[in-house]
Amino acid sequence: MTLYLYISSINNSNTIYMKSKKEDFTKHSEAINELLFEAKAMKGIHRMTLHTWRTEGVLEDKRDPEATTKWSYYSPLDVVWISILNELKKLRFTHAEMKAFKEVLFEKIKAEDNNEYPALEYYTLRVLLYNQPIYIIITYATEMDAIWILDEKDYFSKLASGEIENHTAILLHKAVKSNLESVYQHPDFSDLAGLNKEEIQILQILRNKNFRTIKILKRNGEMDGIEGTERIEDVERIEKLLKEGEYQNIEIKQQNGKIVSAHRTIRTNFKRK
Repeated sequence: MTLYLYISSINNSNTIYMKSKKEDFTKHSEAINELLFEAKAMKGIHRMTLHTWRTEGVLEDKRDPEATTKWSYYSPLDVVWISILNELKKLRFTHAEMKAFKEVLFEKIKAEDNNEYPALEYYTLRVLLYNQPIYIIITYATEMDAIWILDEKDYFSKLASGEIENHTAILLHKAVKSNLESVYQHPDFSDLAGLNKEEIQILQILRNKNFRTIKILKRNGEMDGIEGTERIEDVERIEKLLKEGEYQNIEIKQQNGKIVSAHRTIRTNFKRK
């Protein structure tokens, strides 16, 4: 299946969203590709679905092949891509179609800073940096024939002219806002680019409303780790945690002989070079 990528002119001529100073996306690119999220952070996505997508080649396997326990961690860009895959799944796209879609969407394009970035990454950054609506359009003849990445003006203009007819629209800005809400609401995403990996991890945990208490641990003036106490009311999840031992300490609350909630302590130690 051969697909073609068409992009909006926004990265060349539409300067309404651009700052007067020429943008350098390299730090933003580093921030959006940091492996920060566990599988449980994916909204409405079963772990077996993620496993299948990795097996089928529609989701990159970033696990450490030398690690004894192969935990999966995902970057903000991965989270956006997974949400798009979930939309394609709901639309009954086959894995072959998803893979073809992935190859096109991760095709590299040149940005204003003269560096090349995967198309999905570049336009996700535009959403984060400039709050810009971006539409991913899939057009059809007898099957998928092209992918368009358009701003709002271009999308509705091509609809009005009839250049785009049979199509499916995926709202990239909605995928970003729904799945990266804490980052999306940050006044300036560029502020995150100046944080190191440990500081970003702490920021994400601080914004997680499930934690009752959070302690930042320091040693010799540097952050050594973070410890949080999480309240859990899902009985099935509590039972699973007890079986798998995913906690440092856990306090179980019972009522009438039945488990009603638990408080578990999780500690993350930051690796030092």
